[in-house]
Amino acid sequence: MRTQYLDAEATLAAAEAEAWAARDFDTLARLYMPLQEARRQRRQRCGEGVVCLDLVAADPGDEIDGRRIVENYPHGQLLAAGWGTTEPARKIRELAREHKLYVETFLAAVFPISGGGRAVVIEPLEDVALPDATPRPIDDLIRRLPAHCIVKAVEELPQGVRKGDATTYAQVMSMWEQLHAPFLAAADMQVDPIQKIEAYRKTQRVDYGCELAHQKAADVARELAREKRFRAV
Repeated sequence: MRTQYLDAEATLAAAEAEAWAARDFDTLARLYMPLQEARRQRRQRCGEGVVCLDLVAADPGDEIDGRRIVENYPHGQLLAAGWGTTEPARKIRELAREHKLYVETFLAAVFPISGGGRAVVIEPLEDVALPDATPRPIDDLIRRLPAHCIVKAVEELPQGVRKGDATTYAQVMSMWEQLHAPFLAAADMQVDPIQKIEAYRKTQRVDYGCELAHQKAADVARELAREKRFRAV
């Protein structure tokens, strides 16, 4: 109610982690919807800032400095890609958390393609390994990537700095949805309810703004809580 959405998200996320560790399904069922709302507001606030999706290294000597990017764009939606590394994007995320900024970025890296050109790779999670930045054919690069990465030619990225509006928001949301879609589908296919919730939690790690991952996790937790109460009777 005080519109302190980042603080609300941090508090609710910590409570969710504690409830999950304790397998407190009743609490989990109650937490996911307010957590979703805090994250929805966070995403919306980010979308009201600047939108810059082409912060991409031009060559191995072109250093993309995450700290400098945050200083220049402390509010908005970004795509920052280092040469063969997502380190600039990870730094942006770290500084956003540390300084409570409404700025978000895709985890991106740029790779040289044999014969010329560059490809931008957007990875879904921070804890996956990317290949080295040796020039190679695009098909070879794609084979070496972790599952569910998005690959785009640099020229496909929207160019320049824009003020966030309904058009840019829809564009960025489409990219997030493309990134989280396979994880959400995998979660839906799980049969065991514990594994199902865990898969929805993983989807939230890929895209904190995925509302269905929160809603479906809440539904499964609610059913588990109901079964637990029924067995106790």
